[in-house]
Amino acid sequence: MRKERNVYVLETTDYKILETVSLLNQDEYYPLPEGVYKILSGSDDEEIEPFKGFKTYKTLVSYSSKKVSRFIVMLLRYKYLERVYDEATDKLYLKVAPKGEVELVNYHKKHKYNYVKKKVNKEPTIIKIEK
Repeated sequence: MRKERNVYVLETTDYKILETVSLLNQDEYYPLPEGVYKILSGSDDEEIEPFKGFKTYKTLVSYSSKKVSRFIVMLLRYKYLERVYDEATDKLYLKVAPKGEVELVNYHKKHKYNYVKKKVNKEPTIIKIEK
């Protein structure tokens, strides 16, 4: 059987990334891949504070930055995401492409809108034991 070359089947992780970038773009924010990773992993960074209410916040806590970046590269390659250049910082930021917006709308028609936020056990790594 021959596979189509330009077909990329989106996974739940892809939809979470698209959703995050789309939510940011709606408020005219454009992230770098590191910014998307911070939101999805649930970073306590000050920069992420305004976005803690996102449905995708803290939904990929077990993923590394490198793994999320690989998903973003695939979304860029298959035209679900595109890059926007900012002259002030001389960097390329992420924006959801029209193809990605259509895919998100179709996904929300077929699936529940709620993503599961992961809980991380925050056990202390250093403790004082009184003797």
